[in-house]
Amino acid sequence: MNEKRQLIKFFVSSFYRRPKQPMLQVVLIIAAFYMFVQLTVVNLAVFLLGNTPMFMFYNLLISSVLIFALVCYFSISQVFAYYEFNMLVPLPLSAREIITAKVISSLWVPMVISMLVQIPTLVLLLIEIRIIEAMKLLLFIPIVNVLTALLLLFLLSIVNTQYYRFKNKVDYLAANMAVILLVLIGCLVYFSSKMTVTISTFLSQMDVTSIEGLLNSVEFVLLTMYETFNNMALISLIVTSFTTLEQMGLWVVMLSFTILISILLYYIVIKICSFSYVKNGVSEQSETSLRPSRVRITNSQWVNYLQRELWIIQSEAYFKMQIALGLLLPPIGAVILLVLVQKDVFPSYFILSNKGFLGSFFSYVVLFLCCINNISGTPYSREGKYHYLLKSAPFNKNYVYFSKVVISSIMSIMAILVSYLILALFGFWEFESIALLLTITSLVICYNLLTPLYDMKKPSLDWENPAEAIKSNPNVLISLLYGLPILILIIAVHFSLIWFVDQSFIATIITLLLGMSTLLILIKKVKLVL
Repeated sequence: MNEKRQLIKFFVSSFYRRPKQPMLQVVLIIAAFYMFVQLTVVNLAVFLLGNTPMFMFYNLLISSVLIFALVCYFSISQVFAYYEFNMLVPLPLSAREIITAKVISSLWVPMVISMLVQIPTLVLLLIEIRIIEAMKLLLFIPIVNVLTALLLLFLLSIVNTQYYRFKNKVDYLAANMAVILLVLIGCLVYFSSKMTVTISTFLSQMDVTSIEGLLNSVEFVLLTMYETFNNMALISLIVTSFTTLEQMGLWVVMLSFTILISILLYYIVIKICSFSYVKNGVSEQSETSLRPSRVRITNSQWVNYLQRELWIIQSEAYFKMQIALGLLLPPIGAVILLVLVQKDVFPSYFILSNKGFLGSFFSYVVLFLCCINNISGTPYSREGKYHYLLKSAPFNKNYVYFSKVVISSIMSIMAILVSYLILALFGFWEFESIALLLTITSLVICYNLLTPLYDMKKPSLDWENPAEAIKSNPNVLISLLYGLPILILIIAVHFSLIWFVDQSFIATIITLLLGMSTLLILIKKVKLVL
């Protein structure tokens, strides 16, 4: 038992190490505090606007969504990773013992976080002297969270059995992302089919023009979602047993059934992952040790520097996954936005209902999605242990910097072109779309020119997990402060021109000229800084 505890402790300490950078520690504390305050405000709003059953239901829902998101992240990056394989396989440990420790460790932090956010809920229930409801909350929510986590791990463990068949980690990560997206889409489709009102009617009830209208809208949303979930037979049974005092016997049965299903899923997940652990681990290590590196030295300096930047991106599967996400996010956002517009989902007072604004609004949504890809703000941090070469080797700073800008801009422009192709397929293409396409292309290059500046000065190089170079890097947030202000200013000018000028095409041409001029000025200024 002590050895198992030590093995779990080993995985916990390696999974959830405290970041070394003081600034990153502060950012994480602020983010955790913000999440706690935000969830507290949501709990308080539901408590004041709804009744006790609705309050308890939404706590169960929020906790389940939170645990789903956390397990999605930790399972892919930790449970189904094999970084410890070479260290633990020579020891007298079975694959089952290793997998058991990994699964328990991956559930530890998500469970603790999901229960910490329940503290305000317990306080509110105790203030109202709802002792039985508080007891139900303490017993039922952790078990439902475990069941949610294990259901997701079960689905992903099936994909994991074929890990050794994937050519690289990017394909494997894409398969996992596809499974998660299918689960989310399936849940949303099922939810929409059970809604008591149509989506257009649902959105038309929204009123944000006054405080009273906002409160009424929130109350309507809470009630509609609560009624919709009660239309689902199994979920209605769970909700009824959890939120009503009259159904204590049913609640005990549901609690026992949930525990049994969780135990069964736990052993199934352990069995599935243990079966393929050695085969997958050997495949992972052989792929890592035999990683190819192709570089063609040419007479063109630009080609050589661009190859170097691509080589850095290809050095880690996580970097390639971020590139893939950056390419997919804008087109997916474009499809969702255009489907909603085509279905007349938005109320009449929404800006989208005015056709003169649709092209501009669509363009800047795509631009925003291109700017949140975490790629352009961390190019120097991604170099990690290879960064010393920039100091010791005679590299040209201008070529290094602008090669990073070119790569991130190419990714953004590809995403923009696909998004505009989708716009044309939906039948919204106009002559003005060409000017808007050129406008946001120039703006995204402006953004990519500015965001690497801070990372160039203070890169985060002390990382072992590639996720620390991007997702856990405070430079991502700081880079937004470098790049977004100028975009916001130009966008504000564009919409002001549309408002005051009768023809939106003239406003777009003026904005295009402003964007191109800004781009040329920034290129000269950045060269001086370098």
